[in-house]
Amino acid sequence: MSDEAAQRANERVAAYILEQFEDEPGDDAAAQHLAACDSVRVTDPDAQNGTYGCDTGCDYTRFKAVIACDHGQQCEFKYGEFGRLSDILVGLV
Repeated sequence: MSDEAAQRANERVAAYILEQFEDEPGDDAAAQHLAACDSVRVTDPDAQNGTYGCDTGCDYTRFKAVIACDHGQQCEFKYGEFGRLSDILVGLV
């Protein structure tokens, strides 16, 4: 994968993580602040293919990142979804 393609994939992963975070940010004060903050950003995004552990070994992608803002608030966010990362990313615009 070229550097440019890797950068685009990382940007898609970060955008997807932020979308999922905004849907369910969590209950702590930092997460609530970040969900409403205009300067929110994703740092250290990561996504890994794996399996969920059911008998058939269902494809499952794990996402994690640090969500932060210019006001010094941050929290770690973890999210999982059935399917392969490549299939999830193809569906993103």
